[in-house]
Amino acid sequence: MIKDRVLKHIDSLNISKSKFYKLTGIPNGTLDKKTGVSEMFIEKYVSTFPEINTAWLITGEGEMLLSGENQNSPSGSFQEERIITIPLYNAEASAGIGALQLSNEYVIDNLQVPFARENDIALTIVGDSMTPAMQSGDIAVVRGMPNWREYLDYGNIFIVVTDNEVYCKTVSKSTEKDIFTLKSYNTNYGDFEIPKKYISEIYKVIGIISQRSY
Repeated sequence: MIKDRVLKHIDSLNISKSKFYKLTGIPNGTLDKKTGVSEMFIEKYVSTFPEINTAWLITGEGEMLLSGENQNSPSGSFQEERIITIPLYNAEASAGIGALQLSNEYVIDNLQVPFARENDIALTIVGDSMTPAMQSGDIAVVRGMPNWREYLDYGNIFIVVTDNEVYCKTVSKSTEKDIFTLKSYNTNYGDFEIPKKYISEIYKVIGIISQRSY
């Protein structure tokens, strides 16, 4: 039944199965098999389409999209060769640097990013905790994950936002279900845990614009 709902969503976007597999990284032919879906399938699907209502996906109840999302919005059209302009905020992501301010007054530039989608944003990375993947001054293109409490593709780099801090880290499962473990790439920084109840938002880092010169 989950596959039926996924196919319904694909049909609403007017994209082919092959395009769906390319966008999500799900193996070709998966939707045609008579087997069920794996947790990895759901994680990749929801990560690619964060506007999907996971309650609808799993149970069939409620609306297909989260409140406020529009099936006919540009984020659902996936037009080829379309370059999106996204805002770069005067906000930084590091090991914890205060509240994330995303109002219009904090927009310092607008960037044309080929791999971006509507509602993606850009933040500046500070510090060296995520080297060599990122260095201080690099710009992270990030995408909101409204379903992060239900599904999160662990091991990727995320911006984790609390009321007072903004972290750029990889996120892993903790031994306790209500806690995330945040990890740095730089081995000089230790891992630490954060209760989910303190997290207000999570953004997935989908690309890096390097400010380095060689």
